Amino acid sequence: MHQIHYYESGNGLPVVFIHGFCESNKIWNDLSSSLSKEFRVICPDLSGFGASPLPDENFSLEQIGDGLVSWLKNLGVVQCIVIGHSLGGYITLEILRKYPEFVKAVGLFNSSAFEDSAEKKENRNKLISFIEKNGVRLFLKTFVPSLFYPKTSEIHQKTIDQIIVDGLSINPESVINYTAAMRDRVDSIDLLKKYSDKILLISGEYDQNVPLNKSKEMAQYLEKENVHVILNSAHMSLFEQSNTCYNVVKDFVKKFE
Repeated sequence: MHQIHYYESGNGLPVVFIHGFCESNKIWNDLSSSLSKEFRVICPDLSGFGASPLPDENFSLEQIGDGLVSWLKNLGVVQCIVIGHSLGGYITLEILRKYPEFVKAVGLFNSSAFEDSAEKKENRNKLISFIEKNGVRLFLKTFVPSLFYPKTSEIHQKTIDQIIVDGLSINPESVINYTAAMRDRVDSIDLLKKYSDKILLISGEYDQNVPLNKSKEMAQYLEKENVHVILNSAHMSLFEQSNTCYNVVKDFVKKFE
């Protein structure tokens, strides 16, 4: 595992936040600042994003999860809660699958336990071809704004611009390798059924990446009190309804102290 760039603050039960595709640990700045008043919050940059270097070889999401668990254990973490946004949620499920004793609970933030459909796999392949031809800049200019609810996107324009600017430094190979890894991930609905009492699901009412009907399918396997549809938000509920999301996460984490 390459060197992992991260920040942490606070004391108590460790809560690990894993960011999404073409993001960095910066997305958690506000939430982690508030949550660290009661817990030890750890926010890594995934390998290949932010300030963490990309692995030399192709990888699976399972391997990324393996590396994170090994790294966390080196930080002295014996057991923790892991919460992931989008891609981070996929990795969170891989950690839960392989290291169930290591995680007290997990959270899926605008993420899915389903494997990619045939159509989505093909779209992943098209993205790989696009990045190979055009690089990252053109992709980010359309991708990042599409993650926000259009009716309120103007309010979050500074955030959108910052995510794009931060993303311009991403190595195209990172985008390509993670796209392939997401395409090839396995279905994880079995984990929702098995660990229904310790999985948090946060969904955006207008999320186009994880449509509400898919979130409702996942919700049927989980405890009702751990399922939250965030109104007037899309794939970036964390920013679009930040106070609501903070309270949801805090209440969930406190149950496992």
